[in-house]
Amino acid sequence: MRFSRNHFYTLAFLGVITILLSNAGGVPQAVTLAPGESGVSCNTCHNTPGNFVPQIGLEVKDALGQVVTSYIPGAQYDLKVVVSGTNSPKAYGFQMTSLADNGNTDMGVWSNLGQRVKQITLIGRKYLEQSSPRVDGIFTTKWTAPSQDKGNISFYFAGLAVNLSGNDSGDNNITGKLTLSPSQTSSTQNLNTNQSFLYPNPTKDILTITSEKNIDNLMFYNISGQKVAQIKNENGRIDISKLQQGVYIVNSMSEEGNILGSQRILKL
Repeated sequence: MRFSRNHFYTLAFLGVITILLSNAGGVPQAVTLAPGESGVSCNTCHNTPGNFVPQIGLEVKDALGQVVTSYIPGAQYDLKVVVSGTNSPKAYGFQMTSLADNGNTDMGVWSNLGQRVKQITLIGRKYLEQSSPRVDGIFTTKWTAPSQDKGNISFYFAGLAVNLSGNDSGDNNITGKLTLSPSQTSSTQNLNTNQSFLYPNPTKDILTITSEKNIDNLMFYNISGQKVAQIKNENGRIDISKLQQGVYIVNSMSEEGNILGSQRILKL
């Protein structure tokens, strides 16, 4: 079968379009500059930068929408990556991964991926990146912390501001890093928060103790590990109406001061 010159040009054009569309839906290599990567960045392909000056940020919020800088083992968080830039980029892309500082191993579970966000596996790790560029540069997901204290966990991320010209020239990229430390409560006391001896959870005012253990009082810690209250057990009912809204780690204490159990609660 003979191909004319027009056929050749058509196939070449389709090949270029396929490559461009593939890159628009994410990059096939790790470019966050996290430890263990090859060290390449988005500039490897977008190597003729334009006049865009991109910015990138990562926001981590707990169940009450409060920005946090530490994590509680097993807790779920809302993450938002925001990519922006000067000189009016047409759209934005991103890539992100989360690693333990000790050993640079993959940490946490991604879920509820936002619009135009997908999960891929690169160099044996889970990465998130755009499935297609976003005009507003906002990419969201949920992330569940590992069930045990793993020390500091760092998020490595890269953002790309693009002009959608149909080629890689004129675009520009940026990278960033955010580290979450373990909650002081979980790291210093090694609490097991999988127990359940208080209900209802969440609640606005009254907690009921369901444990048969001889609990004398409850110690309340905020997500930063600071002790905020110590409340006496009054016939199995604990009044927390005066506590501020938020997530707490609650230690049940014996009369001798021993920890009998621990549970995470949400005060509405």
